Amino acid sequence: GILAGLVSITAPCGNVECGSAALIGILGGLVYQATSTGLQKVGIDDPIDAFAVHGACGAWGTLAAALFDWGTGVDYFNGWSGWSCVGAPDCTSGAWGEALVANIVEIVAIAGWTAVWSILVFLPLRVAGFLRASDDTQNDGMDTVKHSPTKAYTRD
Repeated sequence: GILAGLVSITAPCGNVECGSAALIGILGGLVYQATSTGLQKVGIDDPIDAFAVHGACGAWGTLAAALFDWGTGVDYFNGWSGWSCVGAPDCTSGAWGEALVANIVEIVAIAGWTAVWSILVFLPLRVAGFLRASDDTQNDGMDTVKHSPTKAYTRD
């Protein structure tokens, strides 16, 4: 939960208020829990919950940067403009909606970029048989075979 909250607040940390930051972090914990549970239910093996923490909570944080922006009213957006709204001093109306759409496009672009490079790297490794441990290693347990001296475990 804590790491999920920290990842969630990373994108919007420069343009949300303290109360919003706390809420974003708490909601990030819920996003993490829901994603982790969902991945387990559909049978996807992610033993360190990397996607749930960094993928789902990162996407939530990117959305939260627009949703919780401290802009003047709900139709304006500060973003990287500091204490001034976009288009200051007159403030551009509709900038909040544009920022939300831009952040959604950013999430889709990052997901696409990640998918393409993951396929280019992992598909050849899978075809070559480098991504799966042998049946004997899996039966004995990866900890026993690869990661520990035999004295660390007692066998009956």
